[in-house]
Amino acid sequence: MTDTRSGPGTGPSRGPTTGAASGPASGPGTGAASGPSTGAGTDAASGPSSDTASDEWVLTADDPVTDHHPAFTGNGYLAARVPAAGNGFADGPVRTQFHVVGLYTGHAGEWSRKAALPAWSALDVGDGSGTFNEAFPCGSTESEHAELVGGDWAAVGIPLPVTPRGIDAYRQCLDLRTGVITTAARWTSPAGRVADVRYELLTDRSRPHVAAVTVTVTPHWSGRLEVTDSLDGRAASRLRDVRTDAGQGQVRFTAVAEGSGIPAAVVSVLRGPGGAPCASPGDAAQRLDVAAVAGDTYTFTKYVGIATGHDTDDPLALARRAAEDAARAGYERLAADNARVWLREWEGDIVVRGDARLQRQVRAAKFYLLTSVREGSPWSPSPAGLSSDGYNGHVFWDTETWIWPSLLAQHPGIAGSVLDYRVDRLGAARAYAADGGHRGVRFPWESGLHGAEDTPSWAPFGRYELHVSSDVALAFRQFWLATGDERWLRDKGRPVLAGVADFWASRAAADADGSYHIRGVIPPDEYAEDPHDDSVYTNVAARACLRFAAEAAVALGERPDPRWTEVADGLVVLFDERLGVHPEFAGYAGERIKQADVVMLTYPWEHEQPEEVTRADLAYYRPRTHEDGPSMTDSVHSVVYAALGDAKAAFEHTRRSVEPFVRPPFAQFAEGRTGGAFTFLTGHGGFLQEFLYGYSGLRWRADHVELAPILPDELDGITLRGLRWRGRTFEVDIRRVRTTVRLCEGAPLPVEAGAARHRVPPGGEITVATRRHAPGGAD
Repeated sequence: MTDTRSGPGTGPSRGPTTGAASGPASGPGTGAASGPSTGAGTDAASGPSSDTASDEWVLTADDPVTDHHPAFTGNGYLAARVPAAGNGFADGPVRTQFHVVGLYTGHAGEWSRKAALPAWSALDVGDGSGTFNEAFPCGSTESEHAELVGGDWAAVGIPLPVTPRGIDAYRQCLDLRTGVITTAARWTSPAGRVADVRYELLTDRSRPHVAAVTVTVTPHWSGRLEVTDSLDGRAASRLRDVRTDAGQGQVRFTAVAEGSGIPAAVVSVLRGPGGAPCASPGDAAQRLDVAAVAGDTYTFTKYVGIATGHDTDDPLALARRAAEDAARAGYERLAADNARVWLREWEGDIVVRGDARLQRQVRAAKFYLLTSVREGSPWSPSPAGLSSDGYNGHVFWDTETWIWPSLLAQHPGIAGSVLDYRVDRLGAARAYAADGGHRGVRFPWESGLHGAEDTPSWAPFGRYELHVSSDVALAFRQFWLATGDERWLRDKGRPVLAGVADFWASRAAADADGSYHIRGVIPPDEYAEDPHDDSVYTNVAARACLRFAAEAAVALGERPDPRWTEVADGLVVLFDERLGVHPEFAGYAGERIKQADVVMLTYPWEHEQPEEVTRADLAYYRPRTHEDGPSMTDSVHSVVYAALGDAKAAFEHTRRSVEPFVRPPFAQFAEGRTGGAFTFLTGHGGFLQEFLYGYSGLRWRADHVELAPILPDELDGITLRGLRWRGRTFEVDIRRVRTTVRLCEGAPLPVEAGAARHRVPPGGEITVATRRHAPGGAD
């Protein structure tokens, strides 16, 4: 991903939260923590229940100030960052943003950006002397410690400057099973009145256009209780023609994105005791007043509908209908439906035995990926997903290389929908290749609404970092291997694979000796920002893509273009015989590199080379890699060490890939050790690949699944549930000596492990040897 940041770092990194108390690893349907919950289980009068505090699926914050990075949840269509107050808007310590898929601006200036909605979660409680939300400082990220990311200041690791006023017995919980965020506290108003307040916020996984916020209040005084539902415009950005009004029990918001003109609408419906809500014409708020009695409990719910011009010609009508239908269904029905759909998603679980902290980090990583994608949604997640407009909300190689493989293994339906983003922009990719005088398709380094190059013009990466087209093609090939969907291959896969092959065949230059070279590119190592010739990563990837296209043609009964094979066979892959390593590019002299580059030949590209070369590349490039580089470098190193049989080094890099980056209290990745894009899905995705593809050795093949399991001494076991391959559902249970493969659904499963072929019968299982740890990577 392009590093377009400027400004100082954000100070010392902070360690991750320990979350809920540790317990035995389990997943939905596997033990005590099996059932989905519709909330965090707090008691309004006495605070959080002990069950919640010990639930391994619930991440918990008891301090709204120190090391508190706001919670985040989403349903793959819409999302919300939730501040310490549990609702509404705050500037810091990370600005709360409210995004929906596809709401991009036009090319105002030099590049497009994501537009943000108002804070639709605002539902404030008051007694006439003040409100619950006013007790929490908004904060500010305008600090010398902030870091510029994609044009916005994103301070990560800086606490709020002021302690909340009148807040006691505070707890905020994120239930990873359901995405529900619960916030409970005892509030003392400026007038000295005390009330127990409990919020629940959900983004409905079963209804993409719906979110809901409910607040339960138990006042310890008698008098007027005010609850205000608003759409807080302070969170909105890059919108014009904004119109808001309230009436008839609704608050309505409409606007269009700057430049692009994409319309968006938000409608809120408020329900609760006290009769019909009151509002003044032109307001963006409505209020319910209740004559409260001390000790009684009152519940108020706002139902939110959100739609854009991508969904309908009349977003306001769709948003209104979504909110009204949700209100008729009621919060309990919404919560139950949401939990049911999340339970289905969690059939694809990763169970880590022997390290409760790592288990929470793994499940949190998977949860955050799912918040920004959903089956049937043809949008590709940006590095920060729907959590923010970091990196302008653009799509990079981050998706196909880091995020997407962790979806493919257990959610092929979602993975296929994500690839539709590239399919829908093939026309732009063809035009981009033609603009450079080449055939085929060239995908841009940064992609936004339409698929044209969206990299800031001052950054060289859009012009020269061409490997992104190969990264896209690799994902398309992996999808074909994992699903075997021939119709998809014909209609969607082949046009991409053939287009990328045609691009490389026309981009490579022939020498008199018959060799081919790719000149003038930037490799994945972005410190090498001047164009170079024969980047090893770029050439190996291009050669593989030329062969992918030929393979796809044969699978469809077609004749491959003979030029694909000619160029693939002639492409130069540099190798230094004296050092026994691949130089990063022609003329590379051992300079410091930013991130994994040459080591990626082994994974994910599976470049055929002797193990001693893989070890030599690792030994050469590891000390030359920036010690403060991105977490994905350590993720790749972990997978490669696992492939070599060095479980000790693999696990060391697992720790390195998560601990400096994950932020408390909700285990979200920051882009860097001191700040950057947040929540950083790229880091989460790379981290998950260590378990899905590293310790399992899982590789997709057209006629079988390949496994090479290994288990670090630090763990008692790793179980991968809900894995999918060509209509089968299976699980891999890695233990110290033996690994069990169970076929849960589908036809017999062919498995290769340790050079032996196995066949898992329907409903049956086989066992294979777990590889022994071999220090130094010699198996």
